[in-house]
Amino acid sequence: MKITKIECIPITFPYKKLHVYSGVSKMASEIVIVKMHTDEDIIGIAETGSTVLVYQGETPESIMAVINSLFGPKILIGEDPFNIEKIVAKMDLAAKYNNQAKEVIDFALHDIIGKKLGVPLYKYLGGLCVEKMPLGWVVGGSSPEETAATAVKAVEAGYHHSIKLKVAYGTVEEDLANLEAIRKAVGDDIRLSIDVNGGWNYYQALENLKKMEKYNLVWAEQPVPWWDVNGLARLRRKVNTPIFADESAGELKHVLELIEKDAVDGLFIKVAKAGGILKSRKWVDIAKAAGLPVICGCMTGSQIEAAAQAHFLFANEWMSHIEQENIGSLYRHQVFDTVTTPLKDDLAIAGTGPRYQGGYMYPPEGIGLGVELNEELVSKLQTPGKSPTVIGE
Repeated sequence: MKITKIECIPITFPYKKLHVYSGVSKMASEIVIVKMHTDEDIIGIAETGSTVLVYQGETPESIMAVINSLFGPKILIGEDPFNIEKIVAKMDLAAKYNNQAKEVIDFALHDIIGKKLGVPLYKYLGGLCVEKMPLGWVVGGSSPEETAATAVKAVEAGYHHSIKLKVAYGTVEEDLANLEAIRKAVGDDIRLSIDVNGGWNYYQALENLKKMEKYNLVWAEQPVPWWDVNGLARLRRKVNTPIFADESAGELKHVLELIEKDAVDGLFIKVAKAGGILKSRKWVDIAKAAGLPVICGCMTGSQIEAAAQAHFLFANEWMSHIEQENIGSLYRHQVFDTVTTPLKDDLAIAGTGPRYQGGYMYPPEGIGLGVELNEELVSKLQTPGKSPTVIGE
């Protein structure tokens, strides 16, 4: 089998409510859809998830440029998609970082492999480790009343494993008020954590986390900027709250550095951040060797991104030891499950991709990624002024 053609389609995918990340508010995000064609008429489908410049340093334009000018013509066209280790190694040699571009290629390759073998991807990756995956819910820092109400709805919908609050968008007093409201609303048995997205400097993190200790936080995610690994290590030794890294843990080398400096109690991975499923499996193996729990977040994409991450999660036994956060498609559509509210306006056809029910995620059962592209919606959502591209025959 040979790769013959690659299509890239830029789309603008709306959120159901205002989405805030690192102080930037959006009602939609830009995503790239990839279709990878083969000479056996098997087509691999993939998506980048949302492109967030402040997080990944990539844009739809940069992703499409590196695929069209480098990965496609020099590495992919004419190659056997089963040679995925070789392909990923070549991409890493050809381009520093660009991990979201590498991720979407990796997803498409894995979709082709699963479709060729006629099995759900998790079977190829190692088999099903658990039948269902526990999930935590993430809430934004709005008013204490609204934040607490959302947390209660999440717990009632089955997300009793944990609630995570996004902080550092406003004042620490506002964050403390939100934490107090959530804790009072859901009780002491629900695991409560925060995500700072690197929004504090070292001293702010030290001061603020000490103030928050009374809420019994199970972890603080990325309390200092991504580059301050030494700050993470110092902070971990001075507060009682476990410290997890997200933005600081991108490449495999970054994970090793965090371990060598004894800087964290756990890690957050996004498959986009690591550069695809193949590299994510190695990423987690390094964390497992150090005994560090790993939680998988997402790039708030559609059920296509969620499906690719779900196969990775269900085939990796280490990931079943803690709740996961592969809930981007639910968060985007503002629903808690896909059973009572099928995602009819998603990039994947309703009913394909992972099933979410009662606070758990269930594996996709179709072959490959187990998703079908919603061609009509993709055509409708193409980003104005930005044309799809095709390389190959």
